Amino acid sequence: MTAYRYFSDAVARAAAAFVVASAAACAFAQTPASEIAAPDLRITSTARLLAGVSSTYEPHAHVASLDAWQKHRAALAPQWERLRRERLSVIEGWRDEVLGADIDRCHTLLYPFSGPDFLNAYLLFPRCDSYVFFGLERPGEVPPFEAMSREDATALLRDVRVALGDILVRNYFITQHMARELQTPRLKGMLPLMLASIGLLDVRIASVEPFDLGRTAGPLPNTGTRASRRAQGVKVTFVQPLVGKPQTLYYLSLDATDASLRANPEFLPFLAKQNPSITFLKSASYLLHGNEFAGTRKTLLEVSDLVVQDDTGIPYRFLRERGFDVRLFGRYARPIRDFNYGYQKDLAAAYRQVGNVSLLPFPFGYHWQEGHSGLMVARSTARRS
Repeated sequence: MTAYRYFSDAVARAAAAFVVASAAACAFAQTPASEIAAPDLRITSTARLLAGVSSTYEPHAHVASLDAWQKHRAALAPQWERLRRERLSVIEGWRDEVLGADIDRCHTLLYPFSGPDFLNAYLLFPRCDSYVFFGLERPGEVPPFEAMSREDATALLRDVRVALGDILVRNYFITQHMARELQTPRLKGMLPLMLASIGLLDVRIASVEPFDLGRTAGPLPNTGTRASRRAQGVKVTFVQPLVGKPQTLYYLSLDATDASLRANPEFLPFLAKQNPSITFLKSASYLLHGNEFAGTRKTLLEVSDLVVQDDTGIPYRFLRERGFDVRLFGRYARPIRDFNYGYQKDLAAAYRQVGNVSLLPFPFGYHWQEGHSGLMVARSTARRS
């Protein structure tokens, strides 16, 4: 396997090879170069600098020369490398063995409650045509490094490092931490963190633009300040050279509870249009266990041919009732203290059945320290050919 050499001059090429090596080896029709949008050099450079990767974009030279950016690069390098060595490389090997055939057939990947976690989604499914993420965090904007003062750039880089702390240590973002860390004077919204992951993988960004689900005719119901908030969206178009085709990421900031979706009646129909899709759920706070997310849960079950998740995602009983064939990996442990209501007796019983569980060689989700991680791969028995 190609080495994942973070933060060397060849970091981006090596990182990309790590994530998509097996996918690149698969046969696929290359998109003609004339149909692939040229990268936006400013945004691509911004993503690289946020990741601690060198950039040759001249308008950003003053940022790359700052002591603050050299510190940013030096601080992130060993953390990325440790995450790569201890977790990501192992996940890649498991992916190739268990999900290999699914990589090329992925049309759309749905990632509910994702926050800015591009890294794990792209690691597992690097060849999807489109990615649909949603969560509470506001999108924010592409940082204008070319217009920033030394002081502002220094403060932004520091805030990005702090906000990346949870994904680097635990391999997931904590919602409560993001609520605080994504509201600093320089860092407002999740987009800079997502760009940092994108910049690490030699992804060339063609555009970042607002995305609107569209409005229905007539006034929206007044259901309270939070519930009536309209979705804020961003659309990122990009190309990873080893994948060789345009790919699109949609991120929507909204509250996906049934009551709050009265303000965004286009959301569930938008998800329904992604049929067939693959759904990925991890460290999802057991949100889909409650009746308040019934509409979102129902739609995900209807459009998903494949669900890859830990126990915090769609409850096991709903997958079985829907006719999914569920393969279990790792171990099942009771939810961590804050989520005691998420315990599933039927899932625990399924894990106790002899010969029913396969090895999970990496920590995943909330039990990242204890070695009690579990994961489900659920395939619809009505899978389309």
